[in-house]
Amino acid sequence: MPRRGVINVGPQSVKCRSHVASLNVVTMTGPWIEFRPERRDAQARVLCVPYAGGSAQVFHALARSMPERIEVGAIELPGRWSRGREPLLTRVSDASRSLADEISRLSPRPYALFGYSLGGLIAFETARILARDAKQQRPRALIVAAIEAPTEKSRLPHLHTHSDAEFIRRHVQRYPGGIPPAVFGEPDLLEMLLPILKADMQMYETYEYSPGEVLNCPVHAIAGGQDNLCSPSSMAGWKNETTGSFFAETVAGNHFFINDAVDKLRATIVKALE
Repeated sequence: MPRRGVINVGPQSVKCRSHVASLNVVTMTGPWIEFRPERRDAQARVLCVPYAGGSAQVFHALARSMPERIEVGAIELPGRWSRGREPLLTRVSDASRSLADEISRLSPRPYALFGYSLGGLIAFETARILARDAKQQRPRALIVAAIEAPTEKSRLPHLHTHSDAEFIRRHVQRYPGGIPPAVFGEPDLLEMLLPILKADMQMYETYEYSPGEVLNCPVHAIAGGQDNLCSPSSMAGWKNETTGSFFAETVAGNHFFINDAVDKLRATIVKALE
């Protein structure tokens, strides 16, 4: 049996198994969307996609804080936690197509898509896929946090192509706090983290924006005031991705402001679903 461990990615602890990335056909071992707590009587839902290296656990605090009328569906990408036996994805297009398919199977209910950092690109492309199919229920709003507009995407040198040691060194420099110091004292945890983080970074770094029909739902963009990787000004271009309303907000914090801004995030989600 593969070993289990806890890894801390950004501000949240994540549990995962070792990976079986060589399989061509893999049975899904866990759900794409986790509802914790499950709220069958909720009037609306928000579906949340985590940042690079993150898991559904990233959104547990947000889910607990949400009013009873809104349920939180946290996205669990393949290759981590309950889906640790599945191969990791390395393309935003693959993640967004699969997520759109999963959303199409949900019971009809007003919903918003919320993506954090890399998750913002996945949420955006998922919304575009759903918007192209008139038979699909489209999101009531798209909420993106800590991710520049797709037309303003950073052209920094790629990290995912480096050796593990060099990847770690450069990642720590570029994303302070992305790999907490405690992980470096646990070789097994670091070994489990690296494939996830490198695959997710490959997703982000190889993403190419393709112009297309813009969304018609409102877009909410949230930036960290002290985020040197994704400044508030770099998110302004999100207004060009919709014919609907655009709302920009800046909160205190760096790139990983998610846990320090739960109240702000909850307020934005509630507003988007009104």
